[in-house]
Amino acid sequence: MLTRKSFILAAVLTAAAIITGCKSMGIKIKNNREIKKGGIKKGLVLWYSQAGNTERIGRAIASAWRKQGLKVTSGDYRSFDAAEINGYDIIAAGSPVFYYEVPENFRDWLKTIPSIEGVPVASFVTFGGAGGNQHNTACELMALLADKGGVPAGIEKFSNMSTFAPTWSSGNTGRILKYRHLPDEGTFNRARGYAESVLSSARAGKGIEVNGNFSFNNTMKGGVSIFFTKLLMTGHSIDHKKCIRCGICVEKCPVDAIGPDRDGVDTGKCIACFGCVNNCPVNAVKLRFAGKDVYGFTEFLKRNGITIREPEA
Repeated sequence: MLTRKSFILAAVLTAAAIITGCKSMGIKIKNNREIKKGGIKKGLVLWYSQAGNTERIGRAIASAWRKQGLKVTSGDYRSFDAAEINGYDIIAAGSPVFYYEVPENFRDWLKTIPSIEGVPVASFVTFGGAGGNQHNTACELMALLADKGGVPAGIEKFSNMSTFAPTWSSGNTGRILKYRHLPDEGTFNRARGYAESVLSSARAGKGIEVNGNFSFNNTMKGGVSIFFTKLLMTGHSIDHKKCIRCGICVEKCPVDAIGPDRDGVDTGKCIACFGCVNNCPVNAVKLRFAGKDVYGFTEFLKRNGITIREPEA
């Protein structure tokens, strides 16, 4: 129930979101930096991925660069040492559109990386269904890289089936299944083409200008949407009778809010990403949303006989 205290907090968060949203709508990155000399031999593709869709695009990009002769390192940012990032000649970073923006955990990590002055950089985002605020999220991700000295070389958006568990758990499966075919081979071909275009521009020493656009979603991003989502979440816990102690929930949680050895979930830390619910192989993570039991993406795929296409290596 929305208490007076919660209502006041929501009002403050909404006002803050409108102010910051208007600022981020004005993201503009001019093409006024030079790409460093020395050639492009080593590439890095980093991503934050919960249900695997951003990872799939990242793998397609990495594969395309390898076929162009680059030595490429790729993987989830959580397995990479930020201090080593300035050892690469070209970098691509990918993220899901998370409550209309780059997830806080990935955003904070990118702020810790050392200078990548003169390195050509590319951003890509994935989004579920019709999505919302995709372009501005891609611009935001690019701005994080540019703030460290990166030279923008490309931004792109890729659609997939939504992984927002409350939607299907509330009976609205039609909205999800409309996009059950995504990502498809066309998606991966577009990712490969994007990778080749970025590399071509970088080798030619050409950067791009980046401009955000107006979107009402930009005023409701991040904390405000997460706050209202969490108001509807109850009973977030682990069923220890079902739990097989595989550790996937720990691996997937970006804020260390859950674990099989704990009595419950740290709801204060939780950012409502649903990664623990979506990835549990035995449906042992319990959660109710608006009074209805939530089941994860892995279970949703099983119930609907869906196998997600993987990109070729």
